[in-house]
Amino acid sequence: MSEPFDPYRIWLGIPADQQPPSHYQLLGVVEFESDPDVLENAADRQMAHVRTFQSGKHSEESQRILNEITQAKICLLKPDKRAAYEAKLKAQKPVTAQETGERAIPVSASPTAHPAMNPMTPMTPTAGTAIPVGSAQQQAIPVSPVRPAEHAIKVTVDNPTAHLPGVARPNAKSVTRRARRRRGNAGIPWVLIMGVMIGVGSVIAIGMFILKATGTDGE
Repeated sequence: MSEPFDPYRIWLGIPADQQPPSHYQLLGVVEFESDPDVLENAADRQMAHVRTFQSGKHSEESQRILNEITQAKICLLKPDKRAAYEAKLKAQKPVTAQETGERAIPVSASPTAHPAMNPMTPMTPTAGTAIPVGSAQQQAIPVSPVRPAEHAIKVTVDNPTAHLPGVARPNAKSVTRRARRRRGNAGIPWVLIMGVMIGVGSVIAIGMFILKATGTDGE
């Protein structure tokens, strides 16, 4: 058995679940289109397409759809009629969650089953990892004993060893004698030098005298 002829689906591409079609579907435009030029051109295009089937075996369906397209064109091209039609069309549409701003929350069909617990069975505590706890006593830190402050010993410039502990202090008399000896010994080298020079001068003078005497005798 062949399916009945569906002119809306075959000629205009409107599926069966969207029938009867709206004025916008008959014209082949988006829903709530308001541009008059778009609506008029779409209506003329659809009517020219449906007229091609008037001479065939589906002439009656062709004429009926042409009348519906004409009524849709007249309604949508008049602003007041289009506004009333849009309000009626919106009222017929089911309210969805997106329009109301509500979001559906999925609920599980069966609640989560919790395993039954035997009241007679004692619960064994789970052995946890032992956490070492530091002793309250702090480790003693060795501290070196504080040494008494050492006193600086004042040393004079004249005699550096005068106040040093453990250093023998020289006798003043012995120091004076040594100084005198040094001063006395300091003049001895000069005396020796002068004596040598005098001796050498004497030898030279004697030699010159002998030479002169020898020369006189020879003459």
